[in-house]
Amino acid sequence: MRTKLTIVGIVTGCLAVVAGVFVAAARLFGWVGVAVCGVTAALKVAIYRRFVRPWHSRWGATDEEVARVMPGDEIIPEAHSTTRAISVACSPENLWRWVVQLGYGRGGWYSYDWIDNDGKPSADRIDPALQDLKVGERIDMMPGFGPVVRELVPNDHFVAGEVEGGTWCLAIYPEEGGSRLVSRWRQNWKVNGIAARFFVSIADPGAFLMEQKMLRTLRDRAGSTNPQAESGIASPKEVA
Repeated sequence: MRTKLTIVGIVTGCLAVVAGVFVAAARLFGWVGVAVCGVTAALKVAIYRRFVRPWHSRWGATDEEVARVMPGDEIIPEAHSTTRAISVACSPENLWRWVVQLGYGRGGWYSYDWIDNDGKPSADRIDPALQDLKVGERIDMMPGFGPVVRELVPNDHFVAGEVEGGTWCLAIYPEEGGSRLVSRWRQNWKVNGIAARFFVSIADPGAFLMEQKMLRTLRDRAGSTNPQAESGIASPKEVA
């Protein structure tokens, strides 16, 4: 519940700030002020789409990783795709033990827990009870909402999601000295109307901030040499 309220609060806050700027401009400068605000907003969106979005859509990924065909790509052939990656100093088998714990009510999201995990810290060790993710199970982002696993190969990858809501593949590739963790989201954005465009303008950079934090935390925890992190059995509830 806290996760839902936090997200609603963030969106509402952004809406309030935007509305406040336009109202203030209207009171001070009339329609000229509103027009200037509108042009400024449009310019910022254009700069974001031209320069910022292409950068974060492939954060950490090489040209080869961006071009690589990954499991689940065929589900939405024509889609907006993001590919983000990070190197982790551990074997694919050990990295998988951390990856498979993902999800609200499971090991958390290894991201900003105050936003998406009801304030509970994500798992900081391996929990044997969270190693049994199966096809057909949902990876909750919040209570009652999240992509359903449709394909899973242990120590290699899983694919979750569907055509309408988008698909997610989280895959592990061996590399010298460890593993490469690659995340790909594919979505067929159909954005109509000002409200929908505003929501996407918040969700897109917001998803990047959350995901890069998740990848960095997985890197740090899976690559840790802390024996407790390798063999402990505490769950997020026990940690909290």
